[in-house]
Amino acid sequence: MRNNINGDFSIVEKISELKPGAFINIIWNKEKLMLPYSLRKDYISFTDKKWDWRYQFNKDGLPDINNPSLYELLPSGEIKTHFCETEDNKPNL
Repeated sequence: MRNNINGDFSIVEKISELKPGAFINIIWNKEKLMLPYSLRKDYISFTDKKWDWRYQFNKDGLPDINNPSLYELLPSGEIKTHFCETEDNKPNL
């Protein structure tokens, strides 16, 4: 994840440091995705309206960064869910 502040692409060390304009780069199933941060109330989302990468909040109100979900928005309007884990299953934020 990176914040984009006036063209300065700084790496986000903690998810709480996300700013509007941030984005995430994901390589998944031979797809290379660069998804912009999308402000949401109930989860943290990065979406380009075709792909939606989400971190749900735990009961304690913190994002579950070890179990993100990737949603694929199909042309038919159907939403396909892909459940994911971080590569090493360790928090990287």
